[in-house]
Amino acid sequence: MSIEIADVITPGHDNAFTIGDRVRATVIGDLAPAHLALFDIPTTASVVTVNADGSPQLTPNWVHHDGVNLFLNSVRGRLKDRNLRARPGHVVVMLVNPQNPYHWITVYGEVIETVDEDDPTRGHLATQSIDLLAQRYLGTSPYPLRDPNGEVRVRYTVRPTRIVTFGPVGG
Repeated sequence: MSIEIADVITPGHDNAFTIGDRVRATVIGDLAPAHLALFDIPTTASVVTVNADGSPQLTPNWVHHDGVNLFLNSVRGRLKDRNLRARPGHVVVMLVNPQNPYHWITVYGEVIETVDEDDPTRGHLATQSIDLLAQRYLGTSPYPLRDPNGEVRVRYTVRPTRIVTFGPVGG
């Protein structure tokens, strides 16, 4: 697997807001530490999927990674879930540093695995994923905001295909 990482030139430099360096990486863990940190602090991601009519669908989402892939979590049957199942090759995840809007990362990717919580073999991965995210984002686990009428959590594994970064690395 190969990921293109394109670094956008920051303001105050020649060719600001254009693509500067382009490098190839094999995993998310190859990112510069300042960009990798955006995945490790509780930054709410903006996730774009594609609706059946081709229009974009944008939602806030928590995200975590294993150094190779990103993991998203949602509820089976929601629009995002339906879009990711129907068009797994079209997902974009953007994280903006809450302390510095000129420091962000955008990951283009494809869903390579969908695990439903009620799967008898692998469903525990979806539960573990939402509980890990609740610990990071809410400071508590297990996830306390479940629908009291029942819900099935879903974990999506997103393989990055292209990553665009902006500030502060490289100025």
